[in-house]
Amino acid sequence: MASKPDPRSDRRLLLAWLVAIFALSAVRDPSWLAGAGLLAALAFRRGLARSLRRTARSVVPFTAGLSLASLGWLRLVTGTWPPVEPFAALALRAAVIGFLTFAVLDRVALLPALAPFPMLTRLLVVTLAQIHALRLLSTESLQGLRSRLPHRPGPVVLLRGAGGITAMLFTLAARNARDISDALRSRGF
Repeated sequence: MASKPDPRSDRRLLLAWLVAIFALSAVRDPSWLAGAGLLAALAFRRGLARSLRRTARSVVPFTAGLSLASLGWLRLVTGTWPPVEPFAALALRAAVIGFLTFAVLDRVALLPALAPFPMLTRLLVVTLAQIHALRLLSTESLQGLRSRLPHRPGPVVLLRGAGGITAMLFTLAARNARDISDALRSRGF
């Protein structure tokens, strides 16, 4: 029979993660960030493929797109290409922080670790509920578009429908946060 995870060790890992995130936020040199990424990969070998996959799927495309858009915008405004190193450091920093976050979240039982801190527990529950509500709404809205159109919706159709969906997302998120907050308050949190 496996032993129960120790909430104190989970708290220590969460604290180490928080310190690492703040330290990585100050690093600007891409070579230091690459070294930190290799060190993180060595430290979290168990589940490495899963954490890398999650990082590549959720963090890298957004950060790379943002860096390329910023680079292109500066080229358009100034007429010359800006140095690439700050943009590479931005993308690499986000990837390393994302990998560390996914690796730590795989190893920590958050609710038992945060049990002595009711405000953090409440914030965690509200955040997780919001993520679930937004994921559910975005999936349902895409399925609704697909069911009404004779062909698969393209990027232009998705952008045209984004305004209404975004308003619905904010409305649902506000209502969901209020309901969860009321439920937590009634349970003594």
